[in-house]
Amino acid sequence: MDAGESGNPLRDYIPLILESMAEQETAQRALAQKTGINKTRLGLLLHRDPAKRSVMTQPELEKILHALGTNIVQAYTCLETFQGLDLLDRQRYSTIISMLCDMFAELPRKIIDALDEINGIDGSEVKRDWGAPLQRAVVKKVADEVVKIRERRARLTDGDDFEL
Repeated sequence: MDAGESGNPLRDYIPLILESMAEQETAQRALAQKTGINKTRLGLLLHRDPAKRSVMTQPELEKILHALGTNIVQAYTCLETFQGLDLLDRQRYSTIISMLCDMFAELPRKIIDALDEINGIDGSEVKRDWGAPLQRAVVKKVADEVVKIRERRARLTDGDDFEL
């Protein structure tokens, strides 16, 4: 990854796109048709050698990701989450990424609405350092709910008690 002007690393989405194309058996020609991006231009954007790539615009990236059944949030999350994981683990956990991205896409708005309902609290009182304890609480709640789902499934498959 290169450093951008702001000092933040620029993420290389191309390997993720190429991997997704391979998994879906999508050729560049088919991707060009789905995106409306000229096949030659697409070839330059997706070149395996970073030095030979053309600079991709955000709308081009979004079109490509959409054509592959994903979006920029999921792609970014995959890049951040899957660093250091092997391909088998990435395939195994890809559904989790999709589920969490969908689940949390509306979360900021729901939190704003919840804060509006609490008397005496507005967005100006929220501090960035609340993130870590809130993240721990969300992870714990998700884990608890997964356990409950597994228990319900086990009851359904192991017996004739159909109480949910």
